[in-house]
Amino acid sequence: MMSPGDRFFIDFFLKQYTRPDRLRVLELRRGIIAGTISDDAARAVVPRPDLARKRMKENYLLKRMENSGGEPSGGWLGVSREASMRLRWYVGE
Repeated sequence: MMSPGDRFFIDFFLKQYTRPDRLRVLELRRGIIAGTISDDAARAVVPRPDLARKRMKENYLLKRMENSGGEPSGGWLGVSREASMRLRWYVGE
């Protein structure tokens, strides 16, 4: 069984691209181990560049579909209008 601090470290350290973000993960891990911050609170404030990249890709896909007219079968990459609506709902538009 792993401690919550170790699990947090494994989940987030390698997803960080810059040195300051990695240092932030280490600070949060120390806080979890010391008991000054809960695991859930640390997960809420940890930098998430992987999710930012995912949001950028989704926004790019939506803009491409809007520029192509959003045809049901012949749209960009063959994405249907229904899939477009689900993607918009997921992104929050």
